[in-house]
Amino acid sequence: MADAPYVVERNKSSSWGFTLTYARLDSFMPLAQEQLVISRLPTLERLVLQDAARRSREDAAQFDSSRLVEFSEVLMWEGPAVQLSPLIREPGRLAVTDQRVYFQPLHNISGDTPVRSHPLAAVAALVRRRSSLQPVGLELFMINPSLELKQQLTGPVWDAPSAFLTFRSEADREAARAALAAQPTLGMAVSSLMPTSTLGNLNQPQHPHSQQLVAAGQLLEAAGGWLQRVMMAWQLGKVSNFDYLLYLNLAAGRSFNDLAQWPVFPWVVKDYKNAVLDLGNDSVFRDLKKPMGAQTEDRLRIFRQRYHDMESIAQHTDAAGDMPKPFMYGTHYSTPGYVMFWLVRAAPGHMLRLQAGKFDAPDRLFNSLQDSWDSATSSTTDVKELIPEFYMLGADFLVNGSQLAFGMRQNGKPVNDVVLPPWATTPENLLAKHRAALEAPYVSANLHHWIDLIFGYKQTGPAAVEADNVFYHLTYEGAVDTSKITGLQELKALETQINEFGQTPKQLFSHLHPPRLVQPPAPDPATVFSYGDTQQAAATSTGSSTHLLAAAGPPASSSSSSKPRLKGGGEDAAGGSIC
Repeated sequence: MADAPYVVERNKSSSWGFTLTYARLDSFMPLAQEQLVISRLPTLERLVLQDAARRSREDAAQFDSSRLVEFSEVLMWEGPAVQLSPLIREPGRLAVTDQRVYFQPLHNISGDTPVRSHPLAAVAALVRRRSSLQPVGLELFMINPSLELKQQLTGPVWDAPSAFLTFRSEADREAARAALAAQPTLGMAVSSLMPTSTLGNLNQPQHPHSQQLVAAGQLLEAAGGWLQRVMMAWQLGKVSNFDYLLYLNLAAGRSFNDLAQWPVFPWVVKDYKNAVLDLGNDSVFRDLKKPMGAQTEDRLRIFRQRYHDMESIAQHTDAAGDMPKPFMYGTHYSTPGYVMFWLVRAAPGHMLRLQAGKFDAPDRLFNSLQDSWDSATSSTTDVKELIPEFYMLGADFLVNGSQLAFGMRQNGKPVNDVVLPPWATTPENLLAKHRAALEAPYVSANLHHWIDLIFGYKQTGPAAVEADNVFYHLTYEGAVDTSKITGLQELKALETQINEFGQTPKQLFSHLHPPRLVQPPAPDPATVFSYGDTQQAAATSTGSSTHLLAAAGPPASSSSSSKPRLKGGGEDAAGGSIC
C-alpha cells in the first residue's frame, strides 16, 4: 500500500532487486559507483561534486525534436528549467516553438510521458513568480480547451491548470518569458471565450488576444493598476471575500504548485464548541485585527518578552555576534508542514515523504478544529492560519477515506475522520458554514485588518512591531540575496530554511487597506457554493481570476479547470521535515 508508513527492520540482512526503466545497466553502473564514492566524502566536498554533476547533466541535455507534435513547428527557444509541484522539483528542458510550449523532464519520474506540452493558443497568462524568495519563477496559466476548440488545436494539453517553472537566474527567467510572449499564437484561443469589446484601453499595439494576455498577466502580478481595481470591486461588493483573498494570494505569488507558498486564509470562526453557529453574533468570530500569535494575552506576553530580550542583546554589538534580527515568532503561519497537517488525509503520501516514511505522532495530527484552534491560540510553537480548502467544496481532507492507520491518541481514541464541531452535521456542512462565516457581515467589516497583517503595511517595519506581527527575518522577501552567497553549504542551508520554515507573501500594500463599503448578510450555507458568479468561482484556483477580471473591468482569460488536488502516493518527492 503506497500510503502506509514505511516498515524499517534493523539489524536484519536483506537483498534488493532493481529493474532499470529508463537506462541501460552498462551506462547506469558507472554513475552509481561515482555517487557511492561521493556519498562517503565530507559534506562540503560532497555538495560541490553533486552540484557540479547535476549542472553538467542538465547542460548536456537537449530537447528531443522528435517529440514535436507538428513537423511544421519551429523551435524558437530552449533552456534548462525546473518544474515545481508539491514536494517535487523536476529538472528538465523547457522548449518554446511557434505553436506549443514543451517541458522535457531530465528523468521521467512520474512515468506519465517523456514530454509534457500545451498549445500556446491555450495559455491564458504568463506570471512572474518567486522561488525560495528569489525572482526566478514563471507560472503559466492554461485553459483546458473546449471540445470545439480541441478540434482546432491538435495535440495534447497540460494535465493541470498551471505550470510553475524555475530558472537559474532572473535573466534566464526573463529570456524564457520573452520567447513565449513573442509568439503570435500565444493566447489566441482565450479571446474566443469572451468578446473583445470590454478589453478596455491597454495601450498595447498587439492583437486583442495579446492585449488580453497582457491584462491577465498584469492582474496576477498586481501590476498595471489591477490591484486597485480589484480592491475597489471588493469594496463595492462585486467580488466576494473568498475571491478577493484568493486573488490577493495569487497576486502576492502564492501558488497551488508550491507547498512553501500555498495560499493562506484566515481563521474566522473561533467557536467550535456550541451546537449552533450564530453568524449574527460577533463573539463567534476571531479577532481579525490581531495575528494568531496575539489572540490570547498570556501567550502574547511571552512573545513580546522574547522580542524585547533579543532587541536588548542586539543593541550590544559585541554580545550580539551572529544573533538573528529580533522576532516574536520562531514559527510561521504558513509552512509546507502546516499545509500537510491539514491535508494529511487527502495526501498521506506527501506527509510520509515529509516525515521520513512515518505519520506524525497521533496527538500531533489534525484531529479536530477545536483542538487545532486551541493549539494555534495557546502553544508558543503554533501560530498557523488556515488554507483555502476550509472554504471550498471538497471534504476529502476531512475524511479518512482510505482507512489509514494514523494511530491512537493518548486518550485512547484512534485518529480517524476529523472530529466535527457540534454545529456541523457533515464535513460538507462544516465547509459550507465556514464559507458562510467568511462572507458574514462581521468578516466583511474587519477583513481589511487581516489583509494589513498578511499582505499590507503591517507586514514589516515599525507597524509590524506595533501590531505584534514580527516573524523570523528569513521568511521575508529581500532578507538575503542568495546570488551573493559563495559558500555552497551555506546556500543549501539557507534554501532549506526558506523552503521548509515559512515564507511571508509578497507585500502588496504599503498603506492602510480601506474597509469594505458593503457588508451583505451572511449567505445561506445550503446554497453558499452555488450563489452568484463569484460564488461559483470558489471551486477553481484560476477560475476565480476569471470572475475577478470581469468584476474589475475587462474580461478574463483564465483557466476553467479545477485546482489540482494533492495526490496521495506514487509521486517521487524531495525530502523535508515538518516545520
